[in-house]
Amino acid sequence: MVEFLNVGKIMNPPQIEQTAVYVLQYFPHLNLADLKLFFDKMKLGHYGKFYDSVDGQLILSKMEEYSQDRMNEFEQIRMRQHKDDLKNNPIGSGYHPNVVEAMRKAVGQKKPFQIDEKEKPPLSEAQMFHQRCLRQFDNLYIKYGAQLSSIRFLVFGKKRYSIETFLERKIINRENFYNQEYE
Repeated sequence: MVEFLNVGKIMNPPQIEQTAVYVLQYFPHLNLADLKLFFDKMKLGHYGKFYDSVDGQLILSKMEEYSQDRMNEFEQIRMRQHKDDLKNNPIGSGYHPNVVEAMRKAVGQKKPFQIDEKEKPPLSEAQMFHQRCLRQFDNLYIKYGAQLSSIRFLVFGKKRYSIETFLERKIINRENFYNQEYE
């Protein structure tokens, strides 16, 4: 670590010691390989340029970033392994292979239920209108949304619209439009 810190502003031995204590205290889960990888990445500029000034605070903040990246990568690897395990053994782990085979023989190889698009009845105009309104509410919620407990609202100025009031308003506007059109 001392070699790495041999740039413009050099940390004195008490600062190096204090930084090492903090690393041990706040990052006990990192092993020597992690520390080597972290400092190699730091030297290569993975965490930005430091303009010849490195201190303990900078090292600890970038080490926190490294630790988060490490945890995210570990979680992604764990999720991929879990997905592969489920693909290879959909019944789950912990069962003896003979039990799994007996269960498969008893149940058989059934395909999962799927709705055939040809057999699905067409949506009525009212159902299509309702679905369009729900999609519009969701899109507007991204920009104008607020949530109070488990209820989602759209907020325009001082007015709040729940999904119910939003749909009522859309229906009234639609009816008014058709009434004006046929008059």
